[in-house]
Amino acid sequence: MISSFSFKKAFFLLSLAVGIAQISSPAKISEASPSPVRPYQSEGDAIGEEIEVGGRNDSAGTFFSQGLIYYDQGRWQAAIKAFERAARAEPNYELAYFALGITYSRLEFWEKALASFTKAVALSPDHAESYLGLGVTYTVLGRNKDALEVCKKAVQIKPEYAQAHYALALIYLKLGDRAAAVREWGVLEKLAPALADEVMGLIDNRSDSHPRK
Repeated sequence: MISSFSFKKAFFLLSLAVGIAQISSPAKISEASPSPVRPYQSEGDAIGEEIEVGGRNDSAGTFFSQGLIYYDQGRWQAAIKAFERAARAEPNYELAYFALGITYSRLEFWEKALASFTKAVALSPDHAESYLGLGVTYTVLGRNKDALEVCKKAVQIKPEYAQAHYALALIYLKLGDRAAAVREWGVLEKLAPALADEVMGLIDNRSDSHPRK
C-alpha cells in the first residue's frame, strides 16, 4: 500500500505549485481584479508598508496585490489578512478566495482551505484550478470520493489540465483503482511526461508489473 504520508506530500506539493502559478500571474491578476491593482516598483517598496484601510488604497485589487507580496515574503498570516480584506471589499472576487485556499493549504489549515475553495468554486464554476484546490483539500481530509468528483470536474472544464489528471491518478490509486490510474498515466504521457513518470513510480509501489510502450 502507498502510505498516506506519500499521498499527502504529493497533493500538498501539487496544491502549492498550482496555486503559486495561478495567483502570481500578473496577467491573471489584472484580468480578474475588480479594481485597479496598485503597482509596486520592487519588493522593497512593500516591506513594512501596511494597507491603508479607508484611504485611497482601500480597494480589493490593492488588498489582493498586497496579499501576493506578503505571500512571496512568507508572511502567511499577513497574506491571509490581505486576501480577506480583498474579499470583504469585493464579495464576488473569486481569486481572493482561491488565494486564501492556497495560503491556508500552505499552513495546513485544511478546514479553512476547504471553505475558501468551496466559495471560489461557487463564485466561478468554470475555474478549473479552484476545483483542483478543492480536490487536494478533500483528499488530505480523507474525503476521497468527493475529491474524485471535483477533480473530474476540473478536467471536464480544462481537458489538457495535466495537474488535474495527475491528481486524479493519485486519487484512483488511493481508492484502489489501479486501472483508472493507469488510464490517467496514459493521458499524462502526452501532456506532461515528468508527471507521468511520478504516477508510474507510485503505481510501481502497488505492483511489480505495469504497461510499457
